[in-house]
Amino acid sequence: MAHPHRFVAASLLGLVVAACGLDRAPATDAAGPAAAGPDARWAWHPAPAQVVPGATTVLWDLVQQRPRQLVGAMAPPVDLGRDADAAVVARAVLAAHAPGLALETDPADLVETTRRTGLAGTYVRLAQHVGGLPVFEAEVVVLVGRDAGGAPLVRAINLAHAGVVPAAAVRPGADVGAVAALAAARRYLAQVGGGADPEVGAPTVVRGLVVEAGAPRLAYQLELASHRHRWRVVVDATTGQVRSVRDRNPSVDGTGLVFDPDPVASTGNPGLTDDNDADSPALDAARFAVTLPRLDGTGVLRGPWADARSSNAAQRATEAGLDFSYPRSDDRFEEVMAYYHLDRAQARVQALGFTAVNNRVQEAVANAFAADNSFYSSTTKRLEFGRGGVDDGEDGDIILHEYGHSIHDDQVPGWGGGDERSMGEGFGDYFAGSFQGTLGRGVGDPACVGDWDAVAYDTRSPPCLRRLDEPKHWPEDAVGQVHADGELWSGALWRARTVVGADVMDRLVLESHFLLSTNESFASASAALLVADDLLFAGANQAPVRRALYHHGLLRTPRPTQAYSDVLAVDPTVVASPTDGAGTYPADLDDTRTITMPGALAVRVHFQLLDTEAGGGCEAGLCDAVYLFDGAGDLYQILGGAQSGVTSVQVPGDTVRIRLVTDRSGPALGYVIDRAEAMGGAPLPDAGPPDARVDAGIDAVADATVDATVDAGLDAQVDAAVDAAVDTDAGAAIDAATPADATPAGPDAVAGGGDDGDGGCGCRSGADDAGATGLAAVLVVGLVGRRRRRVWVVPDSTRPHP
Repeated sequence: MAHPHRFVAASLLGLVVAACGLDRAPATDAAGPAAAGPDARWAWHPAPAQVVPGATTVLWDLVQQRPRQLVGAMAPPVDLGRDADAAVVARAVLAAHAPGLALETDPADLVETTRRTGLAGTYVRLAQHVGGLPVFEAEVVVLVGRDAGGAPLVRAINLAHAGVVPAAAVRPGADVGAVAALAAARRYLAQVGGGADPEVGAPTVVRGLVVEAGAPRLAYQLELASHRHRWRVVVDATTGQVRSVRDRNPSVDGTGLVFDPDPVASTGNPGLTDDNDADSPALDAARFAVTLPRLDGTGVLRGPWADARSSNAAQRATEAGLDFSYPRSDDRFEEVMAYYHLDRAQARVQALGFTAVNNRVQEAVANAFAADNSFYSSTTKRLEFGRGGVDDGEDGDIILHEYGHSIHDDQVPGWGGGDERSMGEGFGDYFAGSFQGTLGRGVGDPACVGDWDAVAYDTRSPPCLRRLDEPKHWPEDAVGQVHADGELWSGALWRARTVVGADVMDRLVLESHFLLSTNESFASASAALLVADDLLFAGANQAPVRRALYHHGLLRTPRPTQAYSDVLAVDPTVVASPTDGAGTYPADLDDTRTITMPGALAVRVHFQLLDTEAGGGCEAGLCDAVYLFDGAGDLYQILGGAQSGVTSVQVPGDTVRIRLVTDRSGPALGYVIDRAEAMGGAPLPDAGPPDARVDAGIDAVADATVDATVDAGLDAQVDAAVDAAVDTDAGAAIDAATPADATPAGPDAVAGGGDDGDGGCGCRSGADDAGATGLAAVLVVGLVGRRRRRVWVVPDSTRPHP
């Protein structure tokens, strides 16, 4: 059966096929168009039988040239019995196919660290060792399930290890020792300010290996915890130099919790103020009388899933009659709210079917310190909420955001490498927004996270700590700050949730966590989401989830195209990117233009000019890029750099969206499209997109296939309203690239038109206007060149960063 994940850029597929020994794809058709997008790191494709029998698809690592994730029904080489241990089954499959998986055959090289049970089966986590030494942040995750007859088998494998590392490659040499490594770590933290807080607990020091480009090097990994931080420091064993430092304690900037989920959300009144924790009639009226279920009966706020307390034991909320009714000015009020929201959140996790996701007593300390901040400590497994600004314990969003970090730590112990800190912040926001949106009594803006906490520092209406609907796109909007970049992840999850619903999306997100290693990228975590949908829902939600990830740039492997033989119609209307007075596109731009040609089986466009900022430090060399989508939101091509005369791939359907996304610097000329072509006729063999080229013969092909009735209808589409609305800011470079007889469509060309990036547009029908018969091209242009994002600027003194 065809796998729903086979969205592979054909330019990548040739690499993958060659690497795996598959037959190559057919040669491209000579008349077919266009430019393949820049190389990606990952590509899904059918799994070669020699890798692991029973695997249906594989996520291929194009850099290391080996499998990264496999999905299917992979049986052990011998019958292990119905009651075989999950780790035994996992090891049997891995050992039997070790060469194809880039694994050593010695069982001692994979050491089980944890196992967790999800809805799809049991996830066994195995840490890589070489010569008895652990390889830091290198592991294999195996999902063990059962077939229809109840026999155990492997359903998914995540190979997040360092590949084959022979023990002989580990060369003994000078070793500074554990004591010197610990001293070096402490000196480094003191220099960067991380050693200001006193340490709590004894530090841990582990001797092991770091592997770079296949070469192992002896190192020490140290964990040093303080009240606010949990530092992981890697020190080179030979030189004594610090190689890397990471704070594994997630945190949130600013906080506040009241009621359900908070007074701004439940009343819809963004004008409420904290007034230094004072009571007021408006805030008193915003409280809800609720049941506090599952208390242990001891008179404190403790149950099987939450233990809410004060930092001062003598002041802990204690009621023999179990009636915890306090005014919000009472510090015990935050304890009640912490217990209520944590208990209710875990109850929903359980109701979704997850009985082993953070199923533990979550300790939460209200008003723990004076700063306007909150955090979860992976050392103490405790949530701590500050009392600066609005008391953090008064905002249900903040409580659940921090609980999201606890969930991450439970499902992926040691998480935090790669893009995971940003994804952790994004998941915390999504978890708060989704669960409160499902369970809470909010009547305000559902995409606004922390709207009560934010009254202390945000001047927007409503005030928000962060939003779940920021139109950010990776990599152009990435800034290297985990909370800001977290909006990329939360935005994609929230966008998918609006289509598939909260229950489905919450299940997909939680299930996907089990398959993650401790060092994932946005792209590999996106792939895990799609795998989770395949495992839980047989791929029923692939399209909306994939399109949400495409929309935010987190998934970048274009979909395969189907080429057609005939050009049915040509529309010569010029479509150009917006420009400023200097003739270049603005920085920080997200602009979408939409072309629709009814009746077309596919649409392709010809770029007379394509000029975007490029640089070696940017993703695939493109700092800004042009993305081609179909009308449904699937990605088919990524273009950029300085080119001319480029014909795109054939985008399936009758609509193509041209989206230009730029970063905050280095604008260029943009693009000019001088024609769009409606494709039809016979399907051509699946050849994949050819190399980008200047197509010298395309004009002759187009002229030969467009009849007189269509030509007559095309001219009628360009009316006076369009001419009058041409963007007067277009620079000389664009003007020079536009033919004298072309009619540009400027940002306001269609009255009432425009596109906010989601497809709104103004429409003109050449067939209707001219009365032409047969297929007539219709141009639909979403004409908005807009600056995007609500910029989040708050003084550090008001909202400290972790």
